[in-house]
Amino acid sequence: MAVLNIEKSFLTENRSVLDFLNQSGQGLYIPLYQRDYSWDTDNIEQLLEDLSRGIQRIAIGEVTDDSKEIRFLGTIITVVESNRNNIYPVEIQAVPPRIEKLIDGQQRVSTIALMATLLVKRLTEIKSKVKPTNEIYDQVIEICDTWIDQKLCKVFSFDLGRGKPSLKPKIVRGAKDYWTRENSENDAYKSELANYLGHFIKAYCDKTSFPCLTKEGSKNSLLYQNGRRIESWLKKTVAVAHEGNTDDFASAENILNKFSQDQLWDYDRPELVAIVRQSDYNNKKGNSYILSELVQTLAVCHYLLDRCCFTIIQPTDDDWAFDMFQSLNATGTPLTAIETFKPTVVNTIDNLPNKQFKDSISDIYFKKLEAFLSEATTAQQKNKRTNDYLTSFFVAYDGRTMSTHFSYQRKVLNEVYSTFDSLEQKESFVKRMGNYAEFYREWLSYDGKNNAKFHLVGDANESDLASMLILFLKSSKHKMAITVLGSMYNLIQEDNPENGVELFIESVKVIAAYYFIWRSAYPNAGLDTTYRDFFKNNTFSINNLKSYIRSILAKKEIENKDGWKTLAKNYLKYDSTGNDVIRLAILASAHDTIPDNNHTGSLKLGRHGCAPYLTVEKWMSQGLKTIEHIAPQTNKENLWDTSLYEPTTKIFQSIGNLTLLPQDLNSSAGNKGWREKLLYYQTVAEKDPAKIQSLEDKASELGIQLNSNTVDLLKSSQFSKHLESISCIPYKIDWNRQIIENRTEAMLDIIWERIAKWIFD
Repeated sequence: MAVLNIEKSFLTENRSVLDFLNQSGQGLYIPLYQRDYSWDTDNIEQLLEDLSRGIQRIAIGEVTDDSKEIRFLGTIITVVESNRNNIYPVEIQAVPPRIEKLIDGQQRVSTIALMATLLVKRLTEIKSKVKPTNEIYDQVIEICDTWIDQKLCKVFSFDLGRGKPSLKPKIVRGAKDYWTRENSENDAYKSELANYLGHFIKAYCDKTSFPCLTKEGSKNSLLYQNGRRIESWLKKTVAVAHEGNTDDFASAENILNKFSQDQLWDYDRPELVAIVRQSDYNNKKGNSYILSELVQTLAVCHYLLDRCCFTIIQPTDDDWAFDMFQSLNATGTPLTAIETFKPTVVNTIDNLPNKQFKDSISDIYFKKLEAFLSEATTAQQKNKRTNDYLTSFFVAYDGRTMSTHFSYQRKVLNEVYSTFDSLEQKESFVKRMGNYAEFYREWLSYDGKNNAKFHLVGDANESDLASMLILFLKSSKHKMAITVLGSMYNLIQEDNPENGVELFIESVKVIAAYYFIWRSAYPNAGLDTTYRDFFKNNTFSINNLKSYIRSILAKKEIENKDGWKTLAKNYLKYDSTGNDVIRLAILASAHDTIPDNNHTGSLKLGRHGCAPYLTVEKWMSQGLKTIEHIAPQTNKENLWDTSLYEPTTKIFQSIGNLTLLPQDLNSSAGNKGWREKLLYYQTVAEKDPAKIQSLEDKASELGIQLNSNTVDLLKSSQFSKHLESISCIPYKIDWNRQIIENRTEAMLDIIWERIAKWIFD
């Protein structure tokens, strides 16, 4: 009887992404029976979050030993295929020296291969920004080429040593693809990923433009969507982190403070570090800006390839591989840190004399927490919801930054719980978690459909305003608002004050005003930190919150109208701040205002109730969804005052040149001239339906030809009072710089009057 040696039947090892995919001559073959690429948005967002948070943890010194900052990406099961006849279809001369059948892990490996190509593309774009005469040219080229040639390319390709090109896609799919020496990419690679990799490799080898995943070519597939999301993240979050517009990624300066330089660019380069530290970000073509963009991108390369890792399992028998695959995939949804925290709570209470967890306060409130998590339908959604909840909860609890690491979350929950001496304190902590989850659940589910108000405000005074502001905060993705509102909800549930709803509404107004005033004067950078600092150093109450916010606004020199207006004139512009901030500004300036007959095109405060615009109905209205440039963004044929388009001032982007229109009407207005646009605004602002019917006659009088679709759109548009101040301008007066500047001044005065009082009264 043969001796059973289980130890030698499975080769198991832990490897970094680069170490696993950088094996010489390695090709990965996805068998025919494997499902197609299926990673969805949740998977991608989790990966990007893992990369961002991991890099941040090191960059801000959250981890004392950065060698322990690694990210486990799961298990990869492969079987070495020694018989080339088992590969179909096959071109024998092009088969890689080492073929591994990918039994489990193809989704992760495919996504990482895709991401590696996009990192190559980004580094190539950064290289192109540096001219040969630039003092940093040689070093930037050396750094980028090292990462591209020696690392990133080996993630998605292998060198066959023959053929044109000699580099071949790392991953192919059985029955669809085959490795080829010289056949065209479209003939050899039929699956979407392999086809994309084949074309990308050819462009890389031929030094031509890289191919793009196109919506038309891929039919809006998951690979296309994921590629676009990764590329957007690299360009709009990673590349610009040094500008201070986001707290979602570490800046180059912080990265260089904590990361070893050999992890980024092989050896110390003090001259490059000195240029980064100059922080000259006004010139996007300057060396400081380019090197910061490079450092932030290299941090992603390093973390993805060197700190992300797999457990590689290689059974020596195919049958064992499939048994293991079935076993690993039959274990159900992975547990979250919250679920592993529950036994600690249960055991603590059950081990006390005359106490039991069942039906206890902790049981009741843990069920609220579980109800919140149970709404996630997939493992990825459940994991994301847990991470989002714990990140938000612990900011509100003590201002700490919570990692997405399962082990770290579990450790924090148990450590915090263990610090309480009495059962009452422990129950209070669980109760707080449950209340916070209950509020978070309400926050996520609220969508304002059918003009419904937020569940927690009922029909109280200003409930409509508060509901609209919650929609504004949600649409702006200002998640830090949850920390304040969840804390207020918990306070109300704990103390049950008679004015609980009013306190909650006041909290909504304070946070909406704080976010709006900051974001209409400054980028987002540093805003999230102010919330953490508040919860670290203050007992939560509405008075403490307002006092703290006033002090922050004073430090930013926007605690009064004059200081705020000085900055808002230059920053509250279409190309500077978010669309939702612009929309709220326009709605606030339209609320209960009337045309100012003493100033052409301007407006002033009217009687209360004369034009209600700060409502859920107006926020949800399709007729007020799209921001319209009155003088368009492109001055085709010089139809408009050319002074509006001076590059230093960009008056055409100012709040005074913006209004709101339905999407279809906005598209129709497009780059029309002022007289035709004025006719549009007059029609939409007209109260008398009889006058609307004579629209075509009016257009004919003015020498304007309207197509039938435009006529139908204008006649069917809902009356919009906010356009009256524009529509009352006589046709003989052109829309000009003076009108826009006067209108901007008036709108800013009204906006401050409306919104600042929520904090300062």
